[in-house]
Amino acid sequence: EYLHVLIRKDFWGYSPNENLNVEEVIKEKYRGIRPAPGYPCCPEHKLKAIIFEKLDVTNNIGASLTESYSMYPAATVSGFYFAHPEARYFGT
Repeated sequence: EYLHVLIRKDFWGYSPNENLNVEEVIKEKYRGIRPAPGYPCCPEHKLKAIIFEKLDVTNNIGASLTESYSMYPAATVSGFYFAHPEARYFGT
């Protein structure tokens, strides 16, 4: 969540004046979405291999993928950020 706040307010700066409380964050009142491989709107775990390759994840931060596309170490996360104000989650 903290990284998402930094992206919205600082790195990309599309919501620089945002000041959401915890309840509003849980209810996804922020702008944009963060789909991730393996979740309902992006169910294909194999997309992680593309992310890892394009960002050279193993060499850059030492994280890796197992044969079943689980990420190691277990606390590793990956996904996509979409900042468009009309971006919404959907099921496939």
